[in-house]
Amino acid sequence: MKQQAFFTNTMPPSIQEVKIYFGQKGMPDLEAEHFFLFYEKKRWTSKSGNFLKSWKNIARNWIMSVLSAEPWLFNKNIY
Repeated sequence: MKQQAFFTNTMPPSIQEVKIYFGQKGMPDLEAEHFFLFYEKKRWTSKSGNFLKSWKNIARNWIMSVLSAEPWLFNKNIY
């Protein structure tokens, strides 16, 4: 039986939480690492300097942007 991964929406997330989330959305670990490092460098703040409240919402938008530009990254085998 496959073990289900549980993660929270706490800020900032761990790299493992981000990889699990991206994997569940059919994205490669490398893209999760890019997302994580990008926001780590920004200290998990928005353009206006406010701390982000939900990393999952930001990740969802990141994934949609990547898929619109590079649809071949999507892992069809998980669906």
